[in-house]
Amino acid sequence: MTVLAPLHVKVEFGKDVPGMAQATAMMAFERRLREITGLNIEVFKDAKGDDSRLRSEMTVEQRARL
Repeated sequence: MTVLAPLHVKVEFGKDVPGMAQATAMMAFERRLREITGLNIEVFKDAKGDDSRLRSEMTVEQRARL
């Protein structure tokens, strides 16, 4: 399991939300959180271990950690 910094947010998208929309939304969300808090907040996508599409995009090392 990856340990995240204390200033993080994890988001989860439905399976039909396009990847480019996800990336754009996450970057905008991170920027806005930093603007309103003044903190170095990071936004991450919640990766599901059983999603075959995600597995196919993972490196060998990432798959081995599951």
